[in-house]
Amino acid sequence: MINKLRTDLKTYMKAKDLDSLNVVRGILNEINIREMKNIEINNEEILKVLRSEVKKRKEAIENFTKAARQDLIDKESRELKLIETYLPAEISDDDLLKIVKKAADESADKSFGAVMKAAITAANGQADGKRISALVKQILG
Repeated sequence: MINKLRTDLKTYMKAKDLDSLNVVRGILNEINIREMKNIEINNEEILKVLRSEVKKRKEAIENFTKAARQDLIDKESRELKLIETYLPAEISDDDLLKIVKKAADESADKSFGAVMKAAITAANGQADGKRISALVKQILG
């Protein structure tokens, strides 16, 4: 995945696509920061960075919507779409529900935090934390 990001960075440089270039540079910068903190960079860590960037964009879109700034909403939306192209496809609600139920059944501790951690690990980056959280609450509640 890191190789794809670096290849795309070069492609955007050659094409002079500054918006895409800045997004990919930002992602690679976040990965480099984690690397400097001696965090092992693997696909799981890259997925964390990508999900973090997606979350930032969604929050920004929310804030710009409240401020009625359509120009900034459009910019953040374009960046969000680009970042999402690097993420694996999310699994269906039915499959996610099965994963969460299995994680809840196998967890010795039935607290929200323990089941949530097991479910996130079992989902393996294929689902958003909010979706997992809602299902864990539904199953435990």
